Amino acid sequence: MKTPHRHLLLIFALVALAGPNALYLYFALRHPELNSQAIRNPIALAFMIEAMMLLGLFLVYVFLRTRSYLQVVVYRLLTLAGSLAFSLPLFLYRQGRNDPSGDAPGR
Repeated sequence: MKTPHRHLLLIFALVALAGPNALYLYFALRHPELNSQAIRNPIALAFMIEAMMLLGLFLVYVFLRTRSYLQVVVYRLLTLAGSLAFSLPLFLYRQGRNDPSGDAPGR
């Protein structure tokens, strides 16, 4: 991936960390009862299940791309600390940095 576009991934990751993740943390700490209400809501639960399925797919991709269980653990922890919207673009950004051809990951 070309350098100017690669930096958009980093910007997106930071916005995801500061935006939706910060909003979740604020309400989780100020109103913890909202978590149990969300889990009891079938629509919210469906979105949570989908997010977990996408997380599994992302972690398989991390392993296939890096062949490192350590990287899988690192990105799993980053997903817990931030979100999937944070860890996926961060992973792609870091992979682009490690790619001497400058191409997008997987090419």
